[in-house]
Amino acid sequence: MKASHVMVFYAIFFIITAVVVAGFTYKQTTSGVSSMWLTPQEAKELLDKTTNVVIIDLSPRYYDKGHLPGAVNLPKSTIPATVSSLDKNATYLVYSHWTGAPLSAAELLKDAGFKNVYALKGNFGAWVDQSV
Repeated sequence: MKASHVMVFYAIFFIITAVVVAGFTYKQTTSGVSSMWLTPQEAKELLDKTTNVVIIDLSPRYYDKGHLPGAVNLPKSTIPATVSSLDKNATYLVYSHWTGAPLSAAELLKDAGFKNVYALKGNFGAWVDQSV
């Protein structure tokens, strides 16, 4: 009986931990409260005022169907392998054609020591809708 109680305890502990982590991640990537989020208008202002901005489109399947002017296609899965070849002093604007990916990709860059990293709020669709 004792072994089954321990297993139940660990199962409950695991479930609670997973729910807390998932809730934190969801809030962080969907609430828009991150200081890394830029609206399309803010992104346009950044591009107009800042030199040496690297625009990263994370969407390999959609890049050819439309992307921000000057954007390079760099799938999120390749970021860890390419971090060492990127200029940490540059400013980065990261976006995709779906939700969630830009902020987590921007966080990967921030965690690697990049200082000026932003994610486009609303992604490519918002950029097109704003006609900036």
